Order: sequence, then structure tokens, then C-alpha cells
Amino acid sequence: MTNSFLAITRSSATEAWLTAALAGLGNTITVSDSRLEQVLQLAESAPASALFIEMNPADYRQEIQLMQELTAAQSMLPVFVIGNEANQDMLLSAMRAGARDFIRIGASAEEVARSVQRWANFTPRTQLTAASQAGRVTAVISARPNADAAMLAVHLALVIGSETPTLLLDIGVPQGDATFFLGLAPKFTFIDALNNLHHLDATLIETGFEKHKSGLTILSLPDEPWSDHQVSSTDINMLMHVLRRHFSQIVVNLGGTAQSGLLTTVLVNSDQNFLLIEQTLPSCQQNLHLLKHLREKRVPRGRTGLVIDRYLPKLKPDAASLAKSFDLPLLGILPPCGMDRIATMNSGISMLELAPNSAYVQQVRKLAKIATDDTLTSEPSGLWQRLKHALFPQGGHTWKAPR
Repeated sequence: MTNSFLAITRSSATEAWLTAALAGLGNTITVSDSRLEQVLQLAESAPASALFIEMNPADYRQEIQLMQELTAAQSMLPVFVIGNEANQDMLLSAMRAGARDFIRIGASAEEVARSVQRWANFTPRTQLTAASQAGRVTAVISARPNADAAMLAVHLALVIGSETPTLLLDIGVPQGDATFFLGLAPKFTFIDALNNLHHLDATLIETGFEKHKSGLTILSLPDEPWSDHQVSSTDINMLMHVLRRHFSQIVVNLGGTAQSGLLTTVLVNSDQNFLLIEQTLPSCQQNLHLLKHLREKRVPRGRTGLVIDRYLPKLKPDAASLAKSFDLPLLGILPPCGMDRIATMNSGISMLELAPNSAYVQQVRKLAKIATDDTLTSEPSGLWQRLKHALFPQGGHTWKAPR
């Protein structure tokens, strides 16, 4: 059966180019009435294999609204944006509305065919299976909302990202700290990704996700207030599945999310957890409560180890005592490095550039090796051992923390 493509264009020249470019794939039908009802009727009667909409960066609100309505009514119909030029705002708006790709007017038939054929047999991304997962997830967790978890997540992701494609998922509290420390202001957010699951692919990730100059990719919460009631655990799980297909390593900042459903849902998908604490009594109490919370929620995955931040050797309790109290392997000790931290917070430049030989950076590099090494095993006892046996009664892999 011959493919039929619908086209909503602004000029006869665009119509002629598109018809010629698609000639090898099928027939192009010009849509004379762009009202939603008429487009849907035409799409069903053709039936249409795809829809092309011409957009202009100076005026595209009407097209965006139509795309949103179309994708809501017919999510299986691929929509392509065509235009002479594009800017980031227009592209992001189009991707959020459901566009699969942007094709520049005048592109060769071969280029158009490659873009269209990627979606010739489009199926929803919800058909992903656990077997398709490839990437490894490391989560930085902490009960207390402060900048320390974001600081560790940023530098951990930068170190890991220098070796392999890495995503920094910044969804901790306070919102946006990690991206702020990198001097970035992402327009495409974690909520946008959840709202666009059905067409979240390499094109959208490359176009919409923010990138640091180092090559690190960042996905962050929006600046405006939001509630975890806005998203479902199913969508979060599906998003993690998709992201693991596109990134070898994912570092998640979950600091300060102890009371959020987001925490346990993301940790289900985590391979390695760094529990970040300080030597203070409030930090210890609240993070012990966090561990209890995870046990009660029966978080089924994630190998958790202890990282002590702002550590002062002469201050009690010492590292060994803290590890014993938490009944977790001690993975790392981060020094205060107050001046370097403030410089990073205020400049948007990481400590890898400002103080590459600092004790903090050296410790982060050690943690990065742990995060990327899936051969480590441990034999924790007590609370964590009992939890492991309760969750995995048949046994399972264990790991040892490096000494």
C-alpha cells in the first residue's frame, strides 16, 4: 500500500519541495483546512503515514497548539516540523508538543527519507523491557536538603563523564543547585521529559537536554514549584528505562528528597547509592530515619554505602564509628574545602578546573571508580544484612567496599 503524507505548508514552493522529496516514499496530500477536526478526518481516511507542518520562528503558536491537539488525539501519527530556519525555543516547543524531528526546507530527498523512515514503524517507548537497559545508575542520597549532595553529584558526574556518555539527573532539593553550580539554566526539564515519554528518543535528548561544555548532559527539575503528585511512579520508571538506553552512566542527585515519593521510585532503578552524611547529630538522626524509610518501603535494588562529607578527623564521632552506627560500608570521606566550594557555587566553574588537585577532587575520583565498577562485592552485617535477606531470600551478589 502506498504511503500518504499530509502537509500543512505556508507556500506553494514549500509544497513543491516536500512533494518531490517524498515522491520515493509515497504521495503528499496538501491540507487546505488546518482545523483539528479536518486534519484528523483526512489522516484517518488517507490513512496518513505522517504529517508535516511548516513553522516559522517568528510565529508558530498556532502550529504548536495544533500539534498538541493532534498528538493527544492520535499519538501514533508521527509529526515532522519543516522550516527554513529554527531556534531553540521553537524546537523545544515543537518537541514538547510531539514533533519527531525538524527538517530544513530544501533538504535532499535522501535526508528527508532518512528522517521519515526512522519513524516508519513507530511504536510507543512503553514497550521497553528490562533487557534493553544498558546504563548504570548511581544515586547520591541524603535526608537533609542542602547543597552538599548536589556538589558531590556534579563532580561525580563530571569525572565519570570524562570517560563515557553520562547524564546528570538533578532532582534533589533545593531544586536546580547542580545545574546552577555548572553555570547552566536548562529550558527542557525533568517534568518535560516525563510529559514526552512517548517520543523521548536520541533526537529529543540531543536537542532538548542541556549540555555542559565538558560534554556532560544534564536533566533538572524546573525552577517553578512542583509536586511529586504531578508525576506517577510508572512514568518515572519508564523514563529511567529510556535514559539507561541512551547513557552509559547516570548520576542522580536525590539530596533532600527523603519525604518524596520520587526518592523510592528512582532508587528502584539505582545500581549504587551513596548515602551522604555529616558528623553532626541532626544529620545522623535524619539519615538513619531515611534508611529506615527505605527499609519500610522495601526498595528492592541499590547497593548503599556511606560517604561522610565535611569530615574533620579530630571531631567525634570518627569515620569508623559512623560506619558502624549506620551498618554500611564506608566508601569515602570528603574534606570541608570551604573556599573551593564557595568558589564553585559562585562562579559556575567546577572544582575540577578551580582546584583539580584538591583533596575533595581526589576523593571524588575514588568514588567515581566505585560508581563505575560493577565487580565490587560486599558482605554487610546487621540491619542491612537482615534487609537484604528479607528482600532477597534466595541470596544474591554482595560487594566489598575498598579499603
